[in-house]
Amino acid sequence: MGTGTNNYIAPEWLTVEFLQDVLKEHFKEETLTVSELLVKSAQVGDTAAGFASEMHRATFNLQRGEAAKSKFSVIIKDHPKGQTGAVAQRSKLFKREILSYKEVLPRVQALLESIGDKSKIAPACYYTTESPEPFLILEDMQMSGFENFERGRLLNLDYVLPTVEKIAKLHACSAVIAKESPEVLEFFDEAPISRNPDRRDFLTYFPVNIRCVAEELAHWKGYEEITEKMFILAENVLQRALAMFDESDKGFRVFNLTDLWINNLLFHINNETKEPDDVVTLDYQLAYVGSPAIDLNYFLYGSLNENVRKVHFKYIVRTYHQVLKQTLEKLKYQGNVPTLKDIHIDLINTSLMGVIGATCLTPLIFREEAGFENLEDLNSRTESGDQFRRENVENPKYRAFLQRTIKEFELSGFLDK
Repeated sequence: MGTGTNNYIAPEWLTVEFLQDVLKEHFKEETLTVSELLVKSAQVGDTAAGFASEMHRATFNLQRGEAAKSKFSVIIKDHPKGQTGAVAQRSKLFKREILSYKEVLPRVQALLESIGDKSKIAPACYYTTESPEPFLILEDMQMSGFENFERGRLLNLDYVLPTVEKIAKLHACSAVIAKESPEVLEFFDEAPISRNPDRRDFLTYFPVNIRCVAEELAHWKGYEEITEKMFILAENVLQRALAMFDESDKGFRVFNLTDLWINNLLFHINNETKEPDDVVTLDYQLAYVGSPAIDLNYFLYGSLNENVRKVHFKYIVRTYHQVLKQTLEKLKYQGNVPTLKDIHIDLINTSLMGVIGATCLTPLIFREEAGFENLEDLNSRTESGDQFRRENVENPKYRAFLQRTIKEFELSGFLDK
């Protein structure tokens, strides 16, 4: 999620002394030293990554014990300034992410280790604070060979399978936490689309983007009925989302990223096969406890190549369910384990997340130029905001995706009231 800036200035507090103290505490090594610090913007394309964050990469020499100095780097996820910062503060985006890294993810990793599973769900967190302004210092996964997926493309099966397997393990461990220590997840009970007025700043993003897609469809012959349904959806998407999340609170509940898409994934490519053999997840600012289909729908319809999804959808969902079930069994989960049929029913009941992913998220993936400069443009019907969205939906790659995907939604009843 990013406040792009062309005039990068590193935070004044990000010093050699500060990082040295942080890493001494994290690694429990008093003799550890940091030197020759260089701080740059952590970027996607030419715009700083992080819709509601300012991202920095600090590179330096690190000496631990008797070992020689070596290059080391960390990622700093800093609270944004200005209007975006005010919105992030009201929405408690950083509090949600800090709690994820301090309370939830360490428990998830401990549960996996308890069953001999060495899977890594997310980067290690070296430091967090909530005052005077919140920020996190995280492991830089580039040091371990992880990288972003190629810009402007949707994921193929080789990338999707390790992702759903990793998400299944996260979901399974969180179900155990919810059963044994429910207080750990209480903060995440509130959905990202909720009745809380403090969380409504971003919500106009959904209707304005869906309306823009509807306006594009209005020019397509043979799509008249779909166009009408899309205009109606633009008017009532928030009400429908509230009802969906209310229902998602029932039944089997897990810890969702709720923002599971290409930009929040880093992949490790095997040197011999040149195929992905591992993946880690990023960004827990929208984390929410509810149906696992929330993550699945958003990911499978927002980031997956539509032809791959059409052919392999059921196989992908079955793979997810197999890993979920196996992990729950190894952890000796005492609750009811959803069947594969249960997961498919949940996918239908939360299908609005798929529609939102395909209409509000996928256009950004195909955009050749990364990012935006003004939060208001992203969320409002400003002239520059409308132009930004038109450029996205008029992209030939997105048009081809939309032509196939929107018909799939219509035939499945996902656009109906």
